Amino acid sequence: MRRLLISFFLVSAPLAAAAAPLPATCPADAEQTLYDMETAIRQGTQKEPGPIVELAEWAIETCPDRPDAQAIASTLMSAAMGTATTPEELERYITLALTAIQQNDYAWNTKQKPSVLKQADGSEQNYFGYNAATTSLLQYALPQIMRLALAGQLHPVMSGTAYQTCPYADHANFRLQEEANFWDRTIRGQYAHPAYGWIENRLNSLHAACPAHRMELDYYLARLYGQEVERLTKWTHHYDENAYSAVYAWYWYNPVKGNVNESQMEDAKAGLDAIARPLAEKARPHIDALMHMPPDQIRIYSNWRDHADEWNKAVKRLDEAE
Repeated sequence: MRRLLISFFLVSAPLAAAAAPLPATCPADAEQTLYDMETAIRQGTQKEPGPIVELAEWAIETCPDRPDAQAIASTLMSAAMGTATTPEELERYITLALTAIQQNDYAWNTKQKPSVLKQADGSEQNYFGYNAATTSLLQYALPQIMRLALAGQLHPVMSGTAYQTCPYADHANFRLQEEANFWDRTIRGQYAHPAYGWIENRLNSLHAACPAHRMELDYYLARLYGQEVERLTKWTHHYDENAYSAVYAWYWYNPVKGNVNESQMEDAKAGLDAIARPLAEKARPHIDALMHMPPDQIRIYSNWRDHADEWNKAVKRLDEAE
């Protein structure tokens, strides 16, 4: 995640004097300098990606403990992503954005006051960097990671390799929750899609690297596997009366397979069970962790226990079928 090969550049944007080097230490007005670049992008006066990326890189390297500087840097890199002309360039821009988002997460705290930044019209407004960095993650970095993967280049964070540090600070779990929910919306019901494995890699890498968020990640992994097992193993029996075709018969219904008649049911169920069993084995340890969570956490995550109970029933259906 912290793959930074940062060098210091000269910027030619309106916000900086021509050929003036950026400071080697983070200045007091770093947030305003970065925000002026963001304003120039919005107004269309800064279109070339070079100065945008250079300024963002400088902030990521020089101001890692300034949460609002990191948030604006993530916004600048989000803007740059759309200008990438090669997969390698896009991967680099994504990595820089993820680094800024991570540093924002570690530096942010609930007691800090928002930066007050001058707007294009000269007025001053509070800047809420945590929200901005979260937007960079959910609306730019993660979708672009998927775009890159579907084009044939898997970003390292989705490869299953171990992380040196957890991308999310111990003291906050909101952004992790939002990322996990993004992946759930992306892949729910698509266990056969290549992205399912990429998302599985990401969640497993987070589970290993983030002990402070282990319970949450047990839930997200149990959900990834468990809801697929539930869909694959759930069958209902119903009587279908079709007056138009004069067909009256009992059918079996499964959310994945749809309707099958009595003679097809046994083979259809066996096929889906075979797909579900490897997923059930992966789900077991995470479901078990949720089923045995401490009482103080049960009060907080009671709905997680309810979900885990349903997924556990689906796993047991497979056990009983053997």
